[in-house]
Amino acid sequence: MRECIGFYICPVCFAVSEEAGEHHDRQMVHCDELPVGDERLKPVINKEGDLESHAPRWFLEAVWEAAGMEFPSK
Repeated sequence: MRECIGFYICPVCFAVSEEAGEHHDRQMVHCDELPVGDERLKPVINKEGDLESHAPRWFLEAVWEAAGMEFPSK
């Protein structure tokens, strides 16, 4: 079993692939290797247990960082 995983994700529908490519006419975004089970691989759940986004936390953090903003912590 692998200890870390790295993959590509579609910025439109969040489909994942082990190889780079295009999806929905856009380049897939690379996720550096993260440990299996890392919280950043999971979607964001609020304190009430409701799903806030289908996007994994690492992706949202990257988008906020690219916009010059800090992603709000739990």
